[in-house]
Amino acid sequence: MLGHSMGEECRNRIEHFQRLLRAHGVDGALIIQKMDLYYLSGTDQNAVLWVPASGEPVLMVRKSLERARQDAAMDQIIPLSNPSLIAEAVQGQSAGGLRRLGLEMDILPVKIYQSYEKLFPGVGMVDISSLIRSVRMVKSPHEISCIRKAAQIADQMYKQVPEFLKESETETDLALRAEAFYRGHGHPGLNRMRSFNMETTYGQILAGASGSVPSAAPGPTAGYGTGPYFSQGAGHARINAHEPILVDYISNADGYISDQTRIFSKGALAEKFHRAHGVMLEVQQAVAREGKPGVVAKDLYDLAMEIVEGSGWARTFMGHPEPVPFIAHGVGLELDEWPIIGKDSEHVLEKGMIVALEPKIIFPGEGVVGIENTFLVTEEGLEKLNRFPDEIAILPP
Repeated sequence: MLGHSMGEECRNRIEHFQRLLRAHGVDGALIIQKMDLYYLSGTDQNAVLWVPASGEPVLMVRKSLERARQDAAMDQIIPLSNPSLIAEAVQGQSAGGLRRLGLEMDILPVKIYQSYEKLFPGVGMVDISSLIRSVRMVKSPHEISCIRKAAQIADQMYKQVPEFLKESETETDLALRAEAFYRGHGHPGLNRMRSFNMETTYGQILAGASGSVPSAAPGPTAGYGTGPYFSQGAGHARINAHEPILVDYISNADGYISDQTRIFSKGALAEKFHRAHGVMLEVQQAVAREGKPGVVAKDLYDLAMEIVEGSGWARTFMGHPEPVPFIAHGVGLELDEWPIIGKDSEHVLEKGMIVALEPKIIFPGEGVVGIENTFLVTEEGLEKLNRFPDEIAILPP
């Protein structure tokens, strides 16, 4: 069992989720997605969490029951030796009859969905993924403190990049050093993403032309990666003088992440790179200034586009030849959380949300410049959590 503070944290999260279930006429939800499970229970063990719209949740554990009882901030923790026990636990708390059962349909495999249909014949299955994601969208003081810590660790790593570059001939050389630093500071070596078929490691380190290579990666950049089996991130490209070197790496503290990008160069860069980077800093400043509670996300995206179009860099803004339609994404336990600051996004900013704002310009065949910082939504606007200087860092060639 976790300590009192984490127990209170999970209870508050569950109560918030239960209020949304009741508001949407859902009798309860079965939670299996690992980070939803951890968020609500405090453990990432192989388990199913039953959250009734009212009453106490039940954690049903396949493996490991011992670890779940050690970690989870819950009172009702039982072994799950047979799927039929799920129905027994749910029906036992559904005195009025179970009519609408919530499931995380954005990620739930069809086979598991079909098994629930058999366990609960005649019960309506409804998608509650947007409800749990909206609960997770606004961070608690505990979560904010974890992300602040992750941002501080990131700043420490970026301070070391000039030294790492002295010893690195290729993107992978630099990645090894950056990743060793993060592992030594508590990074689990995994960055989670919710979206289906979307994976990432620590992030991306891209030298020169690698920064302009398109791929299926969900952001504006990708790189070659190590091969077509994982076509993003650091590869075998050499790090040369007088070209932009993108370091877009994700820090982690106690499971929570900070996403940060900086541009380095061995020797001077052409003036066009500095001018484009300056426009990206202007976008960051404008969005941070206007990003207050009550603002609709799409309006911030439109503000960014107005600045970029006025600068003449719009054609390769946020990717080329297929730009992504956003400039910022939520971060927390996962890299692709809500809110999204993007085209047509109806998310409304609230105090306590955390976003990674990442305006970038692609130079086809040459590289990328731009910035990314992790921000907290406050009454005064977006508070930048990262402190390492935003300007391009020019190092000795």
